[in-house]
Amino acid sequence: MKEHSSNEDLLNKTTNLLIKIDSSGRILYANRPACIAWHLENYIGTQLITYLDVLSVGVFDHALHRVLTDCQSYSFILTDHNRIYKTILFPLHAGCLSLCLEDITLLHQLDTKLQKTRQRLSFAEKVTNLGYWELELSTKKLYWSAEMYRIFGEKEPIISPMRNLFKERMYPEDIPFYKTKLRELLKTEKTVEGTLRIYNSQHKLLYCTFKAGIIYENHKKLIAGTFQDITNHVEIQQELQKAKKRAEELSDAKSYFLAQASHDLRQPMQALRLFISSLKDEQLTIMQKMLVNKIEDSAINLHTLLDNLLDISKIEAGGVKYQPQFFDVGELIIRLAKEYEELALKQHISFKYIPAHKKIHSDPILLERLLRNLLNNAFKYTRNKVLLGVKNSQESIMVKIIDNGCGISPKEQEKIFEDFYQSPQQPVCRIQGVGLGLGIVKRIAKLLKTKIHIFSQTGKGSCFYFSLHK
Repeated sequence: MKEHSSNEDLLNKTTNLLIKIDSSGRILYANRPACIAWHLENYIGTQLITYLDVLSVGVFDHALHRVLTDCQSYSFILTDHNRIYKTILFPLHAGCLSLCLEDITLLHQLDTKLQKTRQRLSFAEKVTNLGYWELELSTKKLYWSAEMYRIFGEKEPIISPMRNLFKERMYPEDIPFYKTKLRELLKTEKTVEGTLRIYNSQHKLLYCTFKAGIIYENHKKLIAGTFQDITNHVEIQQELQKAKKRAEELSDAKSYFLAQASHDLRQPMQALRLFISSLKDEQLTIMQKMLVNKIEDSAINLHTLLDNLLDISKIEAGGVKYQPQFFDVGELIIRLAKEYEELALKQHISFKYIPAHKKIHSDPILLERLLRNLLNNAFKYTRNKVLLGVKNSQESIMVKIIDNGCGISPKEQEKIFEDFYQSPQQPVCRIQGVGLGLGIVKRIAKLLKTKIHIFSQTGKGSCFYFSLHK
């Protein structure tokens, strides 16, 4: 009795479900965990299948038939009552069988989550071309993720732990750099990184970035790292660099050609204007005079366009150099003003100027070209007033060109310095041209190490101003 009681205690302490049945499937005995899990009450002589889910009945009947036929134990998975059991059914003695069920529901759930995590990790590695590897220092045992095999073009999963594919496939010139990084890692145990070139199994050169660090697992020291194939990115960057270099070469060649051909291109235009001037001195009919005037206007516009294009090309080709010197800015203003006073009289414009006799250190030639372009722009768009003024301060001077023209809207104040830009918002004020004057102004201002600012009100006029250090 005591031995029976001791065995009963052992059967009830296990977490497994233990059930004894006869050959027909009737329950002869069930331990306490089985009674609790399956709510077995007054079970003696009842059929086990009455406690099973419908889908589990067929599985159990198949197992029972197989054990009775083969007289050997049989293992199978039984899903019942929202639980998963690893089950063994084996014969005991004449007509009796024992059923042992181990609840593996939690293990199954963990395994399912682990599989999903592995799938997601594999997907992430494949999308990013990022592989993971570990090296156990004591045994030289090497672990590679699936992406590592794909990067190197090797078949998964067999690679000899003693075979150093990193060294075999690495671009020879990069090996010293890689070794230096590993020595640094082992010495400092701080993460190292860099870019290497390797050959895959098809002998294609790949560019890869790597990161490596030290980790500890079960008191064992490992080097863990990542390897990422960035070949596509590098190749795209190389192609972009080639395209950029080619574009720059073409642009430089164009600008150089125009800059060198400046004299040859301007000479025919000068001749054309002389011919037009001579033609106007002839005895012409009214219709002929109108035609010559139109030819002259077109020639002037063409000459202005050609001058602007050649000036831009010369600046971009580096043909215009900043050559600062000390000079009196007031003298420059007065000289320009005398010239534009005559133009103002012809166009019935009130032109005033305010000079300031101050010595500044700048390029007088570039400054004059800058002022001419801004004055030409003001004379084009003004209604009847233009002011050129210089304001003196302790460290710099400020130059202003003001007109009472149609003004510039805030949205257009940045665009007006773009080449060929002409405002569609102000057709009444638009005067024939191609929109290169302010583009040249911006380039010259950069050479003078200053910036053009604008203050403008639509319908009232504009003020262009900039500062120069003394």
